[in-house]
Amino acid sequence: MKNWLKSSSLTKFALSIAIFGTAMSFIPSISVANLPLETTTLPLPEINDTNTDTSLKAKANPDNQWHEHTIKIKKNDSLSTALDRVNVSATTTYNISRLKNSNLITNLRVGDKLTVWVDKDAKLQKILYPKTKTLTYELVKTDSGYKIHEKKSAIEIRTETAYGTINGAFYLAAKRAGLSAKSIMQLADMFAWDIDFIRELRKGDTFKVIYETRYLNGEYLGDGDILAAQITTNKGKEKHNAFILRDKKGIIGFYNEKGKNLKKAFLRNPVDYVRITSKFTPKRFHPILKKWRSHRGVDYGGPLNTPIHVTGNGKIIQRGKARGYGNYIKVQHAGKYMTVYGHLNKFGKYKKGQFVKQGDVIGYMGKTGLATGVHLHYEFRVNNKHVDPLKIKFPAAGPVPKKYRTEFKQKSHFLLTQLDRIDSKTHFARNFE
Repeated sequence: MKNWLKSSSLTKFALSIAIFGTAMSFIPSISVANLPLETTTLPLPEINDTNTDTSLKAKANPDNQWHEHTIKIKKNDSLSTALDRVNVSATTTYNISRLKNSNLITNLRVGDKLTVWVDKDAKLQKILYPKTKTLTYELVKTDSGYKIHEKKSAIEIRTETAYGTINGAFYLAAKRAGLSAKSIMQLADMFAWDIDFIRELRKGDTFKVIYETRYLNGEYLGDGDILAAQITTNKGKEKHNAFILRDKKGIIGFYNEKGKNLKKAFLRNPVDYVRITSKFTPKRFHPILKKWRSHRGVDYGGPLNTPIHVTGNGKIIQRGKARGYGNYIKVQHAGKYMTVYGHLNKFGKYKKGQFVKQGDVIGYMGKTGLATGVHLHYEFRVNNKHVDPLKIKFPAAGPVPKKYRTEFKQKSHFLLTQLDRIDSKTHFARNFE
């Protein structure tokens, strides 16, 4: 069981947050993932559910004459068929469908449950439609007609920390540290441009994470955003830091302590979690042609139909078949850059001439052309000259926007001090100063 910190500590921490609080709210509390350590919780303020618009208030029921029904949505059901089961007229359903936000209550799914109240004359008075655990749509009858509005539950945000050491696969180490699959994938995505998770991580490398978890009435709903993270490579000699930047609309990006964007113009690898079978080399013995020739790309081995992601934004300039490449795609990126993907088993949905965004699936791994087994041949060209994709330094996306720089500097420094306090002995920053 995790123990709550004393209220004085909570007050001290709340004061720290008040000082730092702005549009990018980072740390409401702190606790520890997967460890018998202490936890601090700073609840979110209660949502004010009082609606000043009297037109949204349901009519009173002084005689207690409303009848409550629970309706489970079946296959091929609609709001009309559901309400018909409790004798609500088709005219009423039609009037609801004409509301501007009627889709909130009419887009029903199999298994959904509606709680419906009708009066003694079978006239609809109210519907409650729980869309998710935290969001409910409510329809009420008012003097001016039916109205639909949202009711959101107050979510408690807690902040957890995780620490782990690589001893095999990164995913397994992260699971042992208490991270969910969602957080592990977010962590990998954050560092995808700077760290090759296939080749660079070695036994003894470490990672630290400060992240949010979400609760409703004490029930764990899932992980939220990662606020800060650090991964070491090269036997601890190199540290890679990441800090979130977000506003009320969501995540803007992840940046290092200097404000440089972790996102680059190109992904380091076009496929996830597969092995490199052949590297870029000026001389390699070709297994089919039986002669020495240069290998001007990198080969990735993996299961048949492994998704292939385009590594940068660009336009597909060629998509077809060639003797050596088999099924292949060429993508022209901004300016001088081009990438090539060969030996595809099948293509994705994007055609020649279409623009694609970084991470889009453009094909699936195969062994077409001159290939002895399933793999992807990936080339990176600069001014039509082949370069080693594993060694090139990719251009970065933009830094922290100017209007956020002072704020980001303060918050990233604060979070970095907390990352520095997490290690194999302490695992936890007990006091925020």
